[in-house]
Amino acid sequence: MLNLILEDCKKQLSAALIHKKHPFRYLTLATIKKDGGPKLRTVVLREFNPENFEFAIYSDIRSSKIEELKLFPEAQFLFYDSSRLIQLIIDLDLKKFLTELDIYNLLPESSKKDYSSVLIPGSEIKSPDEVQHNIKKNNFVKIVFEAKEIEYLKLKRPNHIRSVYSVKDDWKGKFLAP
Repeated sequence: MLNLILEDCKKQLSAALIHKKHPFRYLTLATIKKDGGPKLRTVVLREFNPENFEFAIYSDIRSSKIEELKLFPEAQFLFYDSSRLIQLIIDLDLKKFLTELDIYNLLPESSKKDYSSVLIPGSEIKSPDEVQHNIKKNNFVKIVFEAKEIEYLKLKRPNHIRSVYSVKDDWKGKFLAP
């Protein structure tokens, strides 16, 4: 049963790349701020490799998450499927930052705006109308993570199912009390 759960996790994460309305497409990324406190934000899953548990998201290289990951290269993803009542918490190590112009060039013009703001993300503005973009000067970065541990929780009756899988245990898995 443990192997079937892990295989379903891989299947669902892979499906999130194909189906725009899949509940795992948008996830929460947790990083550690300079002061040591947590920082959460919603990001989009862009790549997932089920063979080596690598994940990728895109960002503006000037965003706070980049500096946080440089200082503390560990992070967590939180996925939640409200219809299946499944939660995944994935502990990650930052693997690399890639400024891949090929990916940026293939993005639709409307998406390029997400990585080409003249102002640094988080800059104070008086109005959303102040935001300007320079599509020729992009700040695109692909962030690649490698999973260390995956914790699975399925809420159901009569018993919730909770399990954990770790790279150090060759992803074999074990059940946990919910």
